[in-house]
Amino acid sequence: MGILNINDLKEGMTLAADVKNKHGNIMIKQGMTLTEKHIMLLKAWGITDADVEGADRDRLHQEEMRTVSPEVIAAIENELNAIFPPVDGNELMSEIYRIARKLKIRQAMES
Repeated sequence: MGILNINDLKEGMTLAADVKNKHGNIMIKQGMTLTEKHIMLLKAWGITDADVEGADRDRLHQEEMRTVSPEVIAAIENELNAIFPPVDGNELMSEIYRIARKLKIRQAMES
């Protein structure tokens, strides 16, 4: 199991734990297989992540990276490094950097 960002969820994934809202109410039960409708509802409810069976955020990231050329990745990292200060040790900034990098890579894959 692994915690995935809402934007990394895909139809057919199975929840390893209940998805709860900020008040602790169960929105989707453990063991449910996600549909596109579930994912849309989670986004609408403001859910940011979910625990998914067999998911590994690092593995998903590595698979995504294989679809983009090293030159494009280097250009994206150079661009982001010019914007972001060093993020080592800063969990919040590291996550913002990770999301920005992921969005840039997805944009590159679509073009």
